[in-house]
Amino acid sequence: MSEKPLIAHVLYRFDIGGMERFILTLINATGDRYRHALICLDDFGALRNEIVDPSFPCMALHKKPGKDWHCYIRLWRALRSLAPDLVQTYNFGALDVAPIARLAGARRIVHAERGRDASDPQGTNARYLRLHHWVNPFIACFLAVSRDLEKWLIDDVRIHPAKVKYIGNGIDIDRFADASQDGRERPLLGAFAPAGNILIVNVARLDAVKDQAGLIAAFRMLCDMEPDGASRLRLAIIGGGADHDKLQQQIEQLGLTAQVSLLGMRSDVPVLLAEADLFVLSSIAEGMPGSVLEAMASGLPVVSTRVGGVGEVVVDGATGTLVAPSDPAALAGALRRYVDDEALRLQHGRAARERVEKHFSLPVMLSAYSALYDGLLAGNPSRARRAREPVELAGRAER
Repeated sequence: MSEKPLIAHVLYRFDIGGMERFILTLINATGDRYRHALICLDDFGALRNEIVDPSFPCMALHKKPGKDWHCYIRLWRALRSLAPDLVQTYNFGALDVAPIARLAGARRIVHAERGRDASDPQGTNARYLRLHHWVNPFIACFLAVSRDLEKWLIDDVRIHPAKVKYIGNGIDIDRFADASQDGRERPLLGAFAPAGNILIVNVARLDAVKDQAGLIAAFRMLCDMEPDGASRLRLAIIGGGADHDKLQQQIEQLGLTAQVSLLGMRSDVPVLLAEADLFVLSSIAEGMPGSVLEAMASGLPVVSTRVGGVGEVVVDGATGTLVAPSDPAALAGALRRYVDDEALRLQHGRAARERVEKHFSLPVMLSAYSALYDGLLAGNPSRARRAREPVELAGRAER
């Protein structure tokens, strides 16, 4: 029997992605203070194997598209069995969970807004806004990962400011080598980008909201701007997703098969970033992308679209360059500046790592989450005092 409070994390799917890796970091790093459980409305992937605690409950409810009432019943049963002290839901895909969690007995519910998708990059969808209003009474705190999302929750969704909390992302800086120095070896990508080549890296799922199609178009423009040096330019895109085949076709149509590579999902991103010269993000919407923090911790300058919380991390003109979204020409121009100026790459890369060390470290983020959880749980009788048997959901829950 454990006295530690139990936090149940509910999201649509637990697979490779920035939000999912954040959840993994949070639960692994706070296991000495809280117990955690993970409920996936759809399913989970290989990332589940990186959870440190082997007894960690991880459930897949296999939700059907649309309003799957049977799934909601399974969710209610799961929460009743777990009896969590606090429930945290993530993004729009799990927003409607809050009323079910309250019916299941959860007294404290936190909803985290961590970004938007391509269908609603500005957060103006009327149906989404109405759902936020409907679930508002059931939620104790709305959590924003960026100041941009915090402002949106208060000004557009009209959540009372007292219910909105900002906690920015933080990363384990020690996992990332400082690559802002000349003469690096490329043991993994040397065949693709030999010595003397300039390697640009993008880390993001292959999805319309990340706009890798615009990035590939920008890279083609960059090569055309550098006719004498185009052969030394390389672009590696790390991530998996539904747009893979479409992007591969675009690469072939633009004659870039020797210079652009889709590397798929990788577990060795820190090593790959250490081999890069420059990081690029082309998204049309973001929260606070962990991939940008990781690139900066690796000592890389960042060229990114000015969306969401990116501008809170990247200092334009000091640690990287920000451009308007959906503008391949502007993206190509910003990349060219770093391609042509090695000293600038190194200067902005060093400044990027220093900024992450100072403002976006993992201990700062974990301290903020612990303060949030402890504040919400204070004064409430811990349901953790009740003995809990391992949870089984009639064959629907998976460990």
